[in-house]
Amino acid sequence: RQQQQRTRRRRSDKNREDRDSDSDRERETMSIIKVQVKWKKGKYDVEVDTAQPPSLFKMQLFSLTGVPPERQKILVKGGTLKDDGDWTKVGVKANQTLMMMGSAEPTAAEGDAGASNGDTAMEDASKGQVEAESGEKGASDDKGSKPFQPPCGLTNLGNTCYMNATMQCLYSIEELKTALKTYNTTSQLDPTARLTASARDLFRKMELETSGQPSISSAGAGNPSAQKFDLDNEEKEEDGMYEEKSVTPSEFLASLRQSFPQFAQQGAGGLYMQQDAEECYSQVLNALREKLDTSGDKKDVKDLFGIDMETNLVCEESKEEVNEKSTLYTFKCNISQEVNHLHDGFRLSLCEDREKHSQALGRMALFKGVSKINTLPKYLSVQLVRFLYRRDTQSKAKILRRVGFPLQMLDVFEFCSDELKGTLETGRKTWQKMEDEKAELAKKRRTGESGESQESQTSVVIGDSNHTGFYDLHAIITHKGRNADSGHYVSWVKRDGQWVEFDDDDVYPVTDEDIQKLDGGGDWHMAYVCIYKARLV
Repeated sequence: RQQQQRTRRRRSDKNREDRDSDSDRERETMSIIKVQVKWKKGKYDVEVDTAQPPSLFKMQLFSLTGVPPERQKILVKGGTLKDDGDWTKVGVKANQTLMMMGSAEPTAAEGDAGASNGDTAMEDASKGQVEAESGEKGASDDKGSKPFQPPCGLTNLGNTCYMNATMQCLYSIEELKTALKTYNTTSQLDPTARLTASARDLFRKMELETSGQPSISSAGAGNPSAQKFDLDNEEKEEDGMYEEKSVTPSEFLASLRQSFPQFAQQGAGGLYMQQDAEECYSQVLNALREKLDTSGDKKDVKDLFGIDMETNLVCEESKEEVNEKSTLYTFKCNISQEVNHLHDGFRLSLCEDREKHSQALGRMALFKGVSKINTLPKYLSVQLVRFLYRRDTQSKAKILRRVGFPLQMLDVFEFCSDELKGTLETGRKTWQKMEDEKAELAKKRRTGESGESQESQTSVVIGDSNHTGFYDLHAIITHKGRNADSGHYVSWVKRDGQWVEFDDDDVYPVTDEDIQKLDGGGDWHMAYVCIYKARLV
């Protein structure tokens, strides 16, 4: 009997242990959920153990992506994921998509951290301004920050990345969108009118799709492909995540090819060929200018993008002088072995040797020319002249040389005429006064003094009319590949302080360090067209 009792006790203990083990396994299973993490162009399936701190989750991502935990910014509901955060408060659910930002390589800012400690009040003020513009401070603060909500992408219709990159950059110009909204036409035969109306309708669809209100414009009526909004990811905003959206630009593509037949070229097998994004940008801008700049003194496109130039030509033989005036819509940065920065390329492009007829000599002669800027636009479009035509291959070969470009404070003062420099001096003095007042306020706050009264007495008011000659980078079109008629084009736009990469219908948040890597020197994406926005006072 004693033996039977011991056997029953052992069985009872084993059953209890089995039940406890099953309960532990059930609790462990309940604490593990599967999510997808999106970093750059990769997507990673990861199991999250919500019973463990987020720091363990970041180590998992480190093993998958190579991004160290201290550089990871994982966007969740309410801000970014903290190492010691509470998963229950984060509200992550199974099968959600999380967006991660961060670089696998040390950033320039980290390498220079010890060298730039803000020795002066001006440096502190400038640092604060850059933080405000880049959105980095807000991205790391849970309070008041919002999850990344991707803007609208554009579907690639077959070698149309050049057009998508162009239109994303133009869509980022708020003043241009405003001007297009009021455009109306009844012409059915004018290709330029159709193109302008198609651009208006495309921007309207993108705006509605981004805001979560898909709408079929009149331009897409009767076109099934234009009426389909391709949602690549259907995560819901109320879950704290994001929703990727894209629009199919079928009508705009048809009107572009009707207006400019070179974009309708077909290659082997009847497939449409890749085209040059800068040519597309220039042609679309010229078409919009033709239709929008038609009434009175209001010249929307001219005021936004036009660069009035004056060129002084001197004949080498007769010393005869000729002055010419012109309006450009892209400022050229020529590239040679001596060019390492935009300024070097500007100087090269503003000096030219030209053969023209000499009135004094009665024949063709060599003239040396130097150009100066007479008026500055609100948006300065810069073309890095990376392609040259090679007769032996009958294609546009690419110059891969690294050319640096600033993200803030591109100064074009030296390239302006004396008259324009005089006008810019006023704006620059006003801007400097603003910076001095900011620096003084920052100094007082750092030393514990109150700066409220001084701030309220500031007499400098930011406006929108006086140029300073300073520009900040607003958007970029990049090219990846070895010649203009192949490879891939992508646009990068700064929206509300955050840089965003538009790779057709794939949209990603990126950092300042990612933008700085677009300066060339290899086979990665490199800047081809840069759009700078003026600092006005």
